[in-house]
Amino acid sequence: MATVGESDRTAPDGRRSWPVAAGGLPGGEARWYRRDPLGFVERAAREKGPVFRLPDDGSLCVADPAEALRVLHNEEGHYDEVSDFFHVRGGRLGPRETQVAIGRAARATVRAHLAAHRERLPAVVAELGEVSEWPSAGRAATHRFLAEMLLRPDSPPALRELMARVVGRDVLIRSGGRLARAARLALWARVVRAVTAEVRARRAGRAGPGPGRPGDLLDAVLGSTPPDTPAAQVAQVYLLLFRTSVAPVGHVVAWALLAAATHGVDLAAVPAESAVRESLRLWPVAWLLGRPVHRAHQVGGVRVEPGESVSVCVYLLHRDDRHWPQAARFRPDRWDGPGPRGPYLPFGGGPFTCAGAAVAQTLATGLLAAVTDGARLEVRGGHGRPHVAGIITPPRFQLRRTPTRP
Repeated sequence: MATVGESDRTAPDGRRSWPVAAGGLPGGEARWYRRDPLGFVERAAREKGPVFRLPDDGSLCVADPAEALRVLHNEEGHYDEVSDFFHVRGGRLGPRETQVAIGRAARATVRAHLAAHRERLPAVVAELGEVSEWPSAGRAATHRFLAEMLLRPDSPPALRELMARVVGRDVLIRSGGRLARAARLALWARVVRAVTAEVRARRAGRAGPGPGRPGDLLDAVLGSTPPDTPAAQVAQVYLLLFRTSVAPVGHVVAWALLAAATHGVDLAAVPAESAVRESLRLWPVAWLLGRPVHRAHQVGGVRVEPGESVSVCVYLLHRDDRHWPQAARFRPDRWDGPGPRGPYLPFGGGPFTCAGAAVAQTLATGLLAAVTDGARLEVRGGHGRPHVAGIITPPRFQLRRTPTRP
């Protein structure tokens, strides 16, 4: 999207070109990156090569497979060993051992819920009705299925209602516009206070998990953090996990539905797991992975210093025609048996790979299978550009799901 004082030019291949200032000279890169980060990195990689600087913070963007894996695996100790995912007010929750413990406990909690309740997925999809609005419907269905895992049924009803409102009002993602942002921040602040109060209540002795009362995600965080961890920090980590348990799964399914309609793929004729994998290739959950530099070194011939950041662009790695035949096309068949495949990092890579990646992929597969099973699908809309704010959110579209059998 062009900004004030710039013209928005389109190249003959249909791709957007660099923004050009009124005087005809290249300019406005930072503004364009903020408005259209995916278009920016695509063009930058074509014109500058697989290693280039991002204009907003000067971090080095890497789209070369060998350099990307070198960064993510960090075998030479060039990068900070504490994950930025656990960023809370006042810094990062650490040490690394605590972060690993939280990830393991959260993964085990989600996996147990999925194993015990997977047969509920068709009923959850049926509740969406014949016509549903996506990607909101995907987030709503995921939350409905995971609700008792996210918060135990004996949690305060007001808190459970508040968390459902967060999902229903799309507060899990950052929406645009000042009023929308103000409302989102106000509701999120209220949620943080409510979850902090629940942390204190559970610490004070409210009945915890036991026979007939399986633990929830908040119990997993509480049981994995030192007892002196401030309640507000426990709440913030829980909310990070809440977000990443709901929004990405709903978005993966939404992207699969939209991409299949766009490229003429009959989802009923392909394995749901293959469609989910291909959706994650085109629209990875973690599209840009930042790593803080700990020691000075070179990446792709460019020197980086301590205090700088290197960002691996998974979005570009997954769309490189040199490693993925027909990279821009939605082709679930590429996952059928052995074949030429490039680097695949939809949930990150190296020691900081998302702890719940396998569980999230399994849940997305089950949800997509429930949507496609025994129904004819029709997608309308979805022609806008994605919204990028941490994760890549699909443009809105309508899904008509007509049952093909009683």
